[in-house]
Amino acid sequence: MALPLQHQRRRLDPAPEFQDLQEHGPLHEYDAEPGMDGRRQWLVTGFDEVREILGDHERFSSMRPVEDEADRAKLPGILQAYDPPEHTRLRRTVAPAYSARRMARLLPRIEEIVEEGLDDFASRGAPADFVRHAAWPIPAVIACEFLGVPRDDQAELSRMIRDTRESRLPRQRVASGMAVVDYTHRLVAGKRREPGDGMLSALVQEHGDRVGDDELAGLAEASLTMATEQMAAQLSTAMLLLMTHPGQMALLGERPELIDGAIEEVLRFASVVEAPSPRVALTDVTVAGRLIRAGEVVTCSMLAINRVRGDRFDITREKTTHLAFGHGIHHCIGAPLVRLEMRVILPAVVRRFPSLRLAVPEEELRFKPGRPAPFAIEELPVEW
Repeated sequence: MALPLQHQRRRLDPAPEFQDLQEHGPLHEYDAEPGMDGRRQWLVTGFDEVREILGDHERFSSMRPVEDEADRAKLPGILQAYDPPEHTRLRRTVAPAYSARRMARLLPRIEEIVEEGLDDFASRGAPADFVRHAAWPIPAVIACEFLGVPRDDQAELSRMIRDTRESRLPRQRVASGMAVVDYTHRLVAGKRREPGDGMLSALVQEHGDRVGDDELAGLAEASLTMATEQMAAQLSTAMLLLMTHPGQMALLGERPELIDGAIEEVLRFASVVEAPSPRVALTDVTVAGRLIRAGEVVTCSMLAINRVRGDRFDITREKTTHLAFGHGIHHCIGAPLVRLEMRVILPAVVRRFPSLRLAVPEEELRFKPGRPAPFAIEELPVEW
């Protein structure tokens, strides 16, 4: 089945059709997203136009269109499913959990988790699948720690989160997904009775009377799955980029102070979120000289705007401009945690495995398109 254009890649690179489109303007009418009730659809491939649309929540809604409001899927706690004022209320309650102070407090535990995870990875011996044995389990434990999941529960919950996406058995994926949902509801009930550490406890203590249990459970589930799944995808692509650019990997080992630039270059060059949720025009609006009518659907392509034809991966790039985390009120709230994890994990891997390399020819690697999950590498066999 053909993928919609916004999900088409040539391995890590956007499909050449993106550059062809950009040469004909930043806004293009197309019809590739199912379930939009025949609404006219637009694909946006211009950087300025994407910023304009994502930053304009008054004229563009992130809520998926339905003919009857009673049919709208209820996704308590999922920020992308809200428009203001409910989005404003909920995001304000969550944002302090990602403050610089709380990230700094979490840092020592992240460092411990990373070292323990890499110890386990190394103990398996080469070759080993970096995706299964490092990229998934390390972020999963960090997500549990961030949320405040008791340590005795972290290993089993991490396995369930991975199985929701990685299990080859559809029945197992569904069962694991339901188990995660059930666990988050029990976790919220426990935090209501006896708050401890972590994001959920902070929300209960500081905003408990303004956030319902369903919203808290939704926030917990979204934080666990997204922080694990998207981080696993981004970490795997980061390591593939470094291994296939050994000069850049060696440079990062020699000059660890380049890590912040390396992170931004990874996010720009291989964004795992290829397009944020489609936006629906709330009124007639003109973008790039084209009239988008109320009710029409707009999809913004991160693949198109973060890359230019013929560019290269360069961790020394002086100015890295990208929208990998989106823009506007729906800018990824977890971005500080993603950057913090990568700031710890990437240098640790390079330091401990300086000769890390692919154990199979690069052309044998398989990739999973980013719908609805993030774009990801299925397996990444490595040796050292």
